[in-house]
Amino acid sequence: MRKRYGIRWPVLAGLTALGVAAGALPAVAAAPDRGGSGSEQAQVQAYLARIAGSPSELRRFLAELPKGGDLHHHLGGAVRAESLIGYAARDRKCIDAATHVVVPGPQPCGAGQRPAQDALPPGPFRRQIIEAWSMRGFVLPPDGDPQPGHDHFFATFGKFEEAETGHDADMLAEVTQAAAREHSSYLETLVTPEEGALNQLVDRIHPKDPVPSGLAEFHATLTADPRFQALVRRAAAENDRSVRDYRELLGCDNQPAPPACRVAVRFDYQVLRAQDPRHVFAEQILGFELARQRLGGVVGVNMVQPEDDPVALRDYTLHMKMTGYLKSRSPSVRVSLHAGELAEGLNGVGGRDLSFHINEAVGIAGADRIGHGVDLSHETDPEALGARMRRQHVLVEAPLISNAQILRVHGDRHPLRTYLDAGVPVALATDDPGVSRTDLTAVFQQAVTDQGVTVSRLRTMARASLDHAFIEGRGLWKEQDRYGTFAQPCRNDTPDPDRPPSAACRTFLAASPKAGLQWKLEADWRDFENRYAHR
Repeated sequence: MRKRYGIRWPVLAGLTALGVAAGALPAVAAAPDRGGSGSEQAQVQAYLARIAGSPSELRRFLAELPKGGDLHHHLGGAVRAESLIGYAARDRKCIDAATHVVVPGPQPCGAGQRPAQDALPPGPFRRQIIEAWSMRGFVLPPDGDPQPGHDHFFATFGKFEEAETGHDADMLAEVTQAAAREHSSYLETLVTPEEGALNQLVDRIHPKDPVPSGLAEFHATLTADPRFQALVRRAAAENDRSVRDYRELLGCDNQPAPPACRVAVRFDYQVLRAQDPRHVFAEQILGFELARQRLGGVVGVNMVQPEDDPVALRDYTLHMKMTGYLKSRSPSVRVSLHAGELAEGLNGVGGRDLSFHINEAVGIAGADRIGHGVDLSHETDPEALGARMRRQHVLVEAPLISNAQILRVHGDRHPLRTYLDAGVPVALATDDPGVSRTDLTAVFQQAVTDQGVTVSRLRTMARASLDHAFIEGRGLWKEQDRYGTFAQPCRNDTPDPDRPPSAACRTFLAASPKAGLQWKLEADWRDFENRYAHR
């Protein structure tokens, strides 16, 4: 499809936008859904089939569909360029007119720079900034080369990064409002507090240790240093302050509180992989400390930056060994890893680079979740890998629109259906919705139009997003019986917005934030199916 011609973004996954005729949707068998409502679900599927050819009707339907959580979400790329312009203007910062990079204030601006306020009104300058800071208006070339989309996407962050400084609370308020509007109840977003201070500390402690081959010694030295422990406390306080401030901005203490206040937010500490190994390992250690102690709302650790970066490629196995070492010391800490976000021809990637990243993330690092995983077919023994991921309940976070924009992987080239058919748990995700000019509803729409996903599977993926969320608490579902039977305290209860559960179930739900979100998802789906089954 897009391999043959240029596509203008954003793609909201309409059939015509993807160049797919209504009759050409791939046939995908529905996975068993023992917790579904049988005939009502079939009627909702029939309704979906009727509206699949109308992008506007399909979007309205999917906007109301309860989506669970977004597990692959970078806060730094989640906010629209229009908001970032507002932040920069409010702080009286400047923008380089040629590179579109935000420059710290205060004004007056230097040569070749313009006040950020100049980008507030409609006009050519505002349009240039929005297109430089996002995928809006970007056209992929017709030759199928993934490089231009990849490069434009990743170049945006360095341009608007300065605009975000000091605005974590504003960004959290915006993304939770967006989540509430599209019926998503949980957001696990990626942040890297105190990254600069940590790197400076490591340079003082280990100035000549380019590769920390002695992982145990490096870990012991760093964690024993009181300056590191102070960093842990500061990073936690930074997150806590952002949460307090965004909830104050939203008015969450008011009655009634806005819907965005009911969106549960947790953080994964994102480790920057395209840097010196000692800095990578130190960030992993900081993330593990925060997650192990449940400080600052940090519930997991991840690794980010382009997987095709030369340093990231060179050190990939070392990074997996670092993660595996920390996981062996703190097995309760949950890990999600960007793995397999690669395509042939991207920055010279090919051959061996495509054959082991997911395998090592699962087998060496012990990842609980995988982000992207699109190079599955190139991995060594992909069937065995899929079987292992199914056995170990390793979930794949699938940001379909991001995969299409950055890697030109979509349609039959995307492994979503392969994972689903193999029984590997999958959750749909946004990645960087501000940069992509998209949202979670659009990703669900892409799943329907580009991947032929059924209502049953959409529900299973929504359930999986909360089942595999790192948020604290026991899950609602009985172990080893995914989505068939509730855990004992709620075994005989039915999620119903109009009828409270039993006393034992209420006690269980009150003690587990995860189970509480899952119960609400089931109740919301019950209501959703009731509304659409007879249309």
